[in-house]
Amino acid sequence: MKITDNLHSPRIGVIGGMGNEAMVDLMLKMASLPTHSDYQFVAFGNSRLAYKPQEVMQQWLPTDIPELRKYDTAAYTLRLMQYLAVDQLGLACNSAHELFRRILPEIPVTFVDMIQQTATSLQGCQDTVLVMGVNSLIESKLYQTALTEQGIKATQPSVDNQAKIMEAIYNPNFGIKTAQITKQAEILLCEVICDEIATQGCSKVILGCTELPLALTASSCQRFKAQGMLPENVEVIDASMALAQALVSVQGQSEPLIQPLMTYQGQYLDWAPPLIFKVSSLAEGIEIQQRIFDYTVNYLTERNQSLAGSYFHLPTLFFSASAIDVEQKLLELDIDIYSDITVLDKIIINKLADYYSDF
Repeated sequence: MKITDNLHSPRIGVIGGMGNEAMVDLMLKMASLPTHSDYQFVAFGNSRLAYKPQEVMQQWLPTDIPELRKYDTAAYTLRLMQYLAVDQLGLACNSAHELFRRILPEIPVTFVDMIQQTATSLQGCQDTVLVMGVNSLIESKLYQTALTEQGIKATQPSVDNQAKIMEAIYNPNFGIKTAQITKQAEILLCEVICDEIATQGCSKVILGCTELPLALTASSCQRFKAQGMLPENVEVIDASMALAQALVSVQGQSEPLIQPLMTYQGQYLDWAPPLIFKVSSLAEGIEIQQRIFDYTVNYLTERNQSLAGSYFHLPTLFFSASAIDVEQKLLELDIDIYSDITVLDKIIINKLADYYSDF
């Protein structure tokens, strides 16, 4: 196993927060792979990378405030991961690749591109592949381009079916971004797949939004096929699994920052200090994040509110307990670090109250 320097074992970085549920899903998939324990990790669910609820499904120019805010926040997030000395880095959001690809040439960290990894995994495919995702991903043509470069014919949903996908993800009552998987969302997604297969003749479907595998898991797809909700011959391709497999097999490298981290804060940076836990394993980080989800939903429900998209989530960061240098660097940023899930019960309500006071 390659050691990239004399300070730490190989270290995987994961950026999530668009939404945090997708980051947990990626962590679960990494934990299912036998080589994951060979690596340290830093997983940062920075929800301030997401659009605010009122900004979703609108068209923004690069010079508009929402895009300037996302750019500066993404750039600083990447610099933070460089500061924490991750060797290889993955992004738990497909559509955000378009933004991050603009910034990554300036960041000396090995980036594992989920879209390219998924397209490469389909080399030699002779079938037409349906790409499912949010509007921005479909309009960006990121997957269509990557598949075409591999000689694969790609297609996308009709306008009506694309609207159903967005409803399944974003609906404030039953959408996946409300931190729940509902029957309504499952039915909408299955209807889209059945309709597109019937009209376009495709037999493979890429889940090109990291919310989609939360509803269309391997086990749920088997259940949908048994219930007649999905055709038996359809193959559902989980892009986040392709990323997980690559992250634990690539040998990356990074370089230290050449300036203090504070100097990378842009004018439009949207920053909220994350709730940080030092954990012994991916599994422990997942358990704590799931508990935070539960607390968040209950907190908002008691106040007659709901999770209105990814931006509403509390930013969180988890890192391997063996990564002593990460702990030291985070303490230098004057951010509290916790190391026991039982502490969460004592602090979480105050943390949520402080966070939501800004909304």
